[in-house]
Amino acid sequence: MAKYSDDRFELGASRVPALVLGETKFTTNERERLKTIHAQKGIPTLETEFGKEAKKRGNYLEEAIIQWAVDELEEQANFETSIQLGKVTHGYRLDDIKLCASLDAILNVEGSLLMKDPKTRGHMELSGMGALEIKTSNSDDSPRIDQVIQLQAQLMCSGFEWGIIAVFGKQQRLSLTPFKADTEMHDIIREKVEEFWTKVGLDEPYPALDNGPAYTINLDHIETKEQVIQLSLDWLKADNEIKAWAKTKQECQEALEIVMKSNQAEIAEIGEFKILNPIIKRKAQPEKVVPAKPPSYYKKFKIERKHDE
Repeated sequence: MAKYSDDRFELGASRVPALVLGETKFTTNERERLKTIHAQKGIPTLETEFGKEAKKRGNYLEEAIIQWAVDELEEQANFETSIQLGKVTHGYRLDDIKLCASLDAILNVEGSLLMKDPKTRGHMELSGMGALEIKTSNSDDSPRIDQVIQLQAQLMCSGFEWGIIAVFGKQQRLSLTPFKADTEMHDIIREKVEEFWTKVGLDEPYPALDNGPAYTINLDHIETKEQVIQLSLDWLKADNEIKAWAKTKQECQEALEIVMKSNQAEIAEIGEFKILNPIIKRKAQPEKVVPAKPPSYYKKFKIERKHDE
């Protein structure tokens, strides 16, 4: 699927679920805000290895799954309804909230197509133009809530009254789930997208959320690149030396404890040194119930060489 949205100036439909839900399986609202700010500053946002593999899998399989979906739909209609593919040549935009949807495919149902409604378990009648969204997954066989929100953002931008999510899932089967345009969800999307752009404009972070891999950005363009690389090398050297000396310290302590134990000593003097290995008694603590605590967040610092990742 071609990407028609520009992360500097507009929000793609695939990024909307994190804004509505706060967090998804792979990202958070704050990471999406940072992605836009990085794009506006010309700082590349690098995909995770998982993201690269998922994108590659989707790109190779998408065209075949689209045709498979059309064939399945025609078979469900007993070949009495013609279902044609429309060509996607541009992004569908809502300029007032800077939202853009890049569709995988467009379906044109000539006549009527009945499909099972996932909400009511009854039947849903589809006719005319609709969106087709393709998903490949090694963990799901049906659409997740974030994927449904993405489709609703696409329907909101395109004006289509219905869409279908096709999932080629972990059981190597194709599931086709239809959805009607949900105006209540569209109102929520609009509200969350407007809030997003306000936070981008004010550089105001979302509340902290612990979910999903953080974005990696490339800093090769900064003027202090060589100094930062040297700082990283020095940090790694110091960290390795700390670990080596910590191991030496532990080995020396274990050997000295054996000497102390074999001589039944808790405190000993030898040469210019005094070795202390006494038994310390802790005061008894009354039984108590520890109250629940809310989650807390902290920063973790580490440096790795790229080939070690």
